[in-house]
Amino acid sequence: MVKKYRILFHGLMGDREAFETGMSALGVSAELVERLIKKAPVILKSGLGPGEARRYADAVQAAGGRVTIQEQEGLSEPARSDPNFSIPSFENFTMCPECGLKQQKGRACVRCGYRFKEFEEGQRSGDDEPGH
Repeated sequence: MVKKYRILFHGLMGDREAFETGMSALGVSAELVERLIKKAPVILKSGLGPGEARRYADAVQAAGGRVTIQEQEGLSEPARSDPNFSIPSFENFTMCPECGLKQQKGRACVRCGYRFKEFEEGQRSGDDEPGH
């Protein structure tokens, strides 16, 4: 039997503005971040394998949130789960090769405007130039 884990958000580690910016980069709306802070402790995500749980926890901690990973088996529900809160899957993210910003996949970097090749390849053929 594979163990399942959940991510529990306890609150902020530091600056609220930095946390809001970091969570925005993860694709979380400002309204959801506000609710998350007000409702803490809250379950961010459950039913995760150990690797995925670690990646989610690391991402939220990097944004400035205090989280713990809890094994789900045998736990009572000490925290509320917000059904409207969800961090997109890590497969939906990319890092800009130009400026290094981690962000949701799209046509271009939201910081520097670099055009991502995987979206360009479908629009043009045989062009090996960078996506600028």
